Amino acid sequence: SCDPRSPLPVGRAIVLRTGSDLTFVATGETVVHALLAAEFLGRERELACGVISMPCLRPFDHAALAHAAKNSRAVITCEEHSVHGGLGEACASSLLQAGLHPRFRIVGIPDEYTVTGAQADIFRHYGLSLEGLRAAALACVDD
Repeated sequence: SCDPRSPLPVGRAIVLRTGSDLTFVATGETVVHALLAAEFLGRERELACGVISMPCLRPFDHAALAHAAKNSRAVITCEEHSVHGGLGEACASSLLQAGLHPRFRIVGIPDEYTVTGAQADIFRHYGLSLEGLRAAALACVDD
């Protein structure tokens, strides 16, 4: 969770872009990659891609996620974290409990021994780079 003394709004998502085709929900270092992927997909495929930064997972901003899910065909979460117990599962739980069922993908670190190296190499390996998020987005909207 976030420090309440920080300038970030505790428990509030930061909507950086809105998009009717898909919304990336990202946290931490992955936010910039989600923004780059959203911009690239807009130019390359004319997809309207939103980006939400979730600086805090607890308390969780259910309302911001629900609004994005109601106004986008797909939601893709991205985090430099395990796909178990993080942002992706929090979003999945929130969406299901709200009765919302957009196309949905979690991009993160799978349940395995992680690779080591430079952050750019690790992001590329796990699909957290612009290219990886682009591929996840196209697979999600083309389903």
